[in-house]
Amino acid sequence: MKFTKVSIYLIIFILLNSCSLNKAAKYLKEGKTEQENFTNTLPFDLKKGWIIVPVEIENKTYRFILDTGTPTLVSKELAQSLNMKAIDSVDAYDVYNKGQKNKYTRIENIKIGKTDFVGTAALINDFNATAIWASLNVDGFIGSNLMQHAIWDIDFKQKQITITDNESNLDLPDDLIENKMFIGVAGLPSIACKINGERIWNFPVDLGYNGGIVMPFSDFEKQIENGQISDFKKSDTQGIIGVYGKQNSSRESYTGIIDEIEFGNFTIKNEKVYSEQYLSKIFGLDFFKNYRVILNWNSKKIKLIENKETTNS
Repeated sequence: MKFTKVSIYLIIFILLNSCSLNKAAKYLKEGKTEQENFTNTLPFDLKKGWIIVPVEIENKTYRFILDTGTPTLVSKELAQSLNMKAIDSVDAYDVYNKGQKNKYTRIENIKIGKTDFVGTAALINDFNATAIWASLNVDGFIGSNLMQHAIWDIDFKQKQITITDNESNLDLPDDLIENKMFIGVAGLPSIACKINGERIWNFPVDLGYNGGIVMPFSDFEKQIENGQISDFKKSDTQGIIGVYGKQNSSRESYTGIIDEIEFGNFTIKNEKVYSEQYLSKIFGLDFFKNYRVILNWNSKKIKLIENKETTNS
């Protein structure tokens, strides 16, 4: 049976050569918060599976998607309307190795809630190239290179985000779920976990992917062969949509139920996962929305508080 998965996977690999990578890494480390000893809370909307928050730039409010799986992005239209100057360019690639040359700009001040983030590098992107972005009517993406300069408490039950620079300002229970975060280029976070006892590294923590858990295709097939996954279904799919468009070729995919996923100090039972040929691995929003999620780049920890009124995907 053939089906199309319309979820979006937004990790951009900024590659080409060592010079390009070094320049990109330098720009994407820039930025800070203007305030110190701050805590503020703001509401967010969930639209078509993405977190949309209001931001303020030059005293005007815009709609941005909150996405840990990409650097900060602004639309071409927003960059033009605010007369944002390009400071450099780099070749950027999406999950399917489809690339464009992107110009960099710098957002001098972007206010999220009551917190001012200053000196944030952002890629200028053509959102009209993919129909889904145009339909969401958004002006940009808050990416990990901005988020790494604060602590983010995302409460899906209350639909609100608390931003702070001190985790002790958050009301956290003692019995929370905790896992180590590994921080990559542009502040992109990833985790390791065990799936049916097999450790798998570098799962991106990607709030810009509106699916759940994506398991590496080779690992999924290996566990089938070893009899570790018995409840699964094989299909053909048109693939996940990348930031630069949709793949036209079909590919093999699986959906299955994993007996045990060890996430830091917690074991998840009977969790549904997806696996697609040539696609790597992800922990996406459909998994995290069952929890209150605390992301702390300083301590390199992700903490989860289970929402008792929901069940896993």
